[in-house]
Amino acid sequence: MSEGFTIGELARRAGVTRDTIRFYERSGLLPRPTRTASGYRLFADADARRVRFIREAQSLGLTLEGIRELLAVREMKTPEECRRVAEQLGKRIDEIDGKIRELETFRARLQASRKRCQSAPRRSCPIVLDLVEAVSGARGEARRGEGQRPRRPGFPP
Repeated sequence: MSEGFTIGELARRAGVTRDTIRFYERSGLLPRPTRTASGYRLFADADARRVRFIREAQSLGLTLEGIRELLAVREMKTPEECRRVAEQLGKRIDEIDGKIRELETFRARLQASRKRCQSAPRRSCPIVLDLVEAVSGARGEARRGEGQRPRRPGFPP
């Protein structure tokens, strides 16, 4: 092959699969490559750098749309480019902070549940009983909200 390398070689150089290269091409993240007379795609070193950039940006949590925007302004080399990157990273940091708060709350709930299970004096697990009660209560509320009469105690739903 003259001047360039195949999709397999690009995938190897960039550390991705051929399907990833095809996806980036279809998504417009990777420009359409030149083709040989027999239809093989020919890629350049710049394509490998671009794919590695896309993968790195994804690892930072940027969306494909955000990456597409960065690729569009990448050539400009202006302070505006840096501000856009900082803005996108700031949004991603805010998202991560929100997820961390959610995970910390969830972790605290799990720890409290585990502690209740470990110190449960009765034969039935208090967590399971809470879940059954919550599900039963939710079913009853849904039924009452639909105009149905409340369930009589002792009768199955």
